[in-house]
Amino acid sequence: MRKYYYRKILIALFVINIVGICAVYFKYCRNVLPNAIELTMGEKACLKYDVPAVGMVKDQKIKLNQPFVLTKDSVGQDEIKAKLFGAIPLKDIKVNVVKQKTLVPSGKIVGIYVETNGILVLETDMITGVDGGNHSPSSNKLYQGDYILSVNGSKVETKVDFMKKINECNGKEVTLEVIRNHKKTKIKVKPVQSVTDSQYKIGAWVRDNTQGIGTMTYVAGTEFGGLGHGICDMDTGKLMDIKGGYLLTPQIDTIQKGKSGSPGEIVGSIFYKEANLLGTIRKNTKYGIYGTTQSDKKDKAYRIGYKQSVKKGKAQIISCISGRRETYDIEIKSVDQSNHDVLKGMEIEITDPKLLKLTNGIVQGMSGTPIIQNNHIIGAVTHVFVDDSTKGYATFIENMLNSSK
Repeated sequence: MRKYYYRKILIALFVINIVGICAVYFKYCRNVLPNAIELTMGEKACLKYDVPAVGMVKDQKIKLNQPFVLTKDSVGQDEIKAKLFGAIPLKDIKVNVVKQKTLVPSGKIVGIYVETNGILVLETDMITGVDGGNHSPSSNKLYQGDYILSVNGSKVETKVDFMKKINECNGKEVTLEVIRNHKKTKIKVKPVQSVTDSQYKIGAWVRDNTQGIGTMTYVAGTEFGGLGHGICDMDTGKLMDIKGGYLLTPQIDTIQKGKSGSPGEIVGSIFYKEANLLGTIRKNTKYGIYGTTQSDKKDKAYRIGYKQSVKKGKAQIISCISGRRETYDIEIKSVDQSNHDVLKGMEIEITDPKLLKLTNGIVQGMSGTPIIQNNHIIGAVTHVFVDDSTKGYATFIENMLNSSK
């Protein structure tokens, strides 16, 4: 009898393992296939995906693990219905056919200033009150990443304004309107009079703006895209919800070269005056920042190269890091068209001797540097390897363009 039960347990464990392996493999295959394919009208896209799947495009059957060609002569949307082993529904891949587009690669080093959409909570803290006691009025009420919009129904624009309104309550309980996880909520907090300056406070560290240096990726008319990744708060690590901001001409003081274990950076200052204004920022997303700037018609426009056209091998970046707009040689070491990490679609290596002498590779502030291959703009630099500053990651240009809409 005991052997019978052991046998059943072993069979059950075997079945569970098989089901688990199948589920993991199914998820892997889904991730290998893109959610969407961007296709320029009239151009041929040569594709191949390393999954044993069959795709149906209308009445046409395609083996996705063998090279196949997609081409469309009109703008619109289509769909590839992918089935694992030709039988199990795997994913519906959107095919977006668009008119030929061009962008002007920028490479301009820019100062970035953005204001938060509300007062950002960094953390809560303890206050020593005039009564000699320790108080934590915001503990378990406010949380890191919250955005405070108003105090007792009165909108707050800056942290100075916020602190003033809290102090004016004279210790009476206040109602704060807060955005938490993209949802509005209201909480009540009773301020405490601090022994250090006799001001009423709620025991929260807050921020209302941030600034830094980055690179503008492209210009399309009067619209720009930059950075290749979003602006995240240095304390919370979360993407910042912004109400707007500005691009400014920075004063570059020095370039700290990268070395193993220590990424370099562009060191400079941002002076907030009208003469330095380059544009306005309206949007901060996972794939970059977007806004308006002056059109620069003197620079060459490049056609867009979508990710299926990106190949391993030689490419170039355009950067103004030397003080003038220059093109530098790079090598694309690998290409990942899957959905694993869209900010790391390409692994790149700086090979140009001039740039290596100047920066020793990729430094902080070069995020957003445009990448050119085969006379097409294909992406932007996003990350540098901490242990090897000559190497880094890049995102595909279509990710930035889709996020700009």
